[in-house]
Amino acid sequence: MIWTANEGPLSEFIYYHHEMVLIKEYPKKVILFCEIPPPEGGETPFVPSFRVTERMIEEFPEEVKEMEEKGLKYSFSAPSNSDRTSMRGRGWEDAFGTSDPKEAELRAKGLGMDVEWLPNGGLKTILGPRNLTKVFEGRKGRRMWFNTIVGMHGKEISSATMADGTEIPEHVVKRCGEIIEEESIQFKWEKGDVLFLDNYALLHGRRPSLPPRRVLVATTK
Repeated sequence: MIWTANEGPLSEFIYYHHEMVLIKEYPKKVILFCEIPPPEGGETPFVPSFRVTERMIEEFPEEVKEMEEKGLKYSFSAPSNSDRTSMRGRGWEDAFGTSDPKEAELRAKGLGMDVEWLPNGGLKTILGPRNLTKVFEGRKGRRMWFNTIVGMHGKEISSATMADGTEIPEHVVKRCGEIIEEESIQFKWEKGDVLFLDNYALLHGRRPSLPPRRVLVATTK
C-alpha cells in the first residue's frame, strides 16, 4: 500500500520516530518517494538509533537502567474526527477505520492498546509496558533507541512515563532530544528522489516547509 506521508500542517515539525513504534507489529522498511519537492525546507532528517542509546547510556546510565527495567507507558488522546489543520491530526474514527466505539475498542486491543472514552467523545489510548531499546537480528547486536519518549513526554495530548507510573525526569528527556538532533542527518528532497529507510535502525522525521510538498510512503515487513 502507498499513501501520502503524514498530512499534518507543513509548518510544523514531525518529531523523530520509528514507524509504528507504539504497536507490536512494525515495518522493517520505510520507502519514501518525492512527487513534489517543497520550495523551502521539508527535509527528512534521520538518526542512527544506536547512537542515541550509546550516548544516553554514557550520560544517564542509572536512568537508562531504570527505564529498561521498568519499561515505558504511553498515552495519547485523539478527537472523534480528524483535524488536518492541527498536529492532533487523525481522529480515532479515521485511525481505526470505524465510527462504532465498540469496534474501535476491539481494534485498539488488537494492537495492544487499552482505551478510555473522554467526555467530549474523544478516545484516550494507553500502551504499555513497552521497551526502551531493542536489539534486532542482523544489526551487529546494537541496541536501538526504540521508543518515543521525547515526542510524547509532557505534551498536551500525550504522555510518556515508566510503566509503573514513575515520571521520566524532565532534564533526561530534554537532553535526549538534544542528542537526537545532534546525531541527525538531513535529506533534502528533489523531484523523483526515493529514500529507503531501515525502520529498525533509523529514527526519522519531517522538517517544516513551505507548500507544496508531496511525499509518498510505503512500508514493508
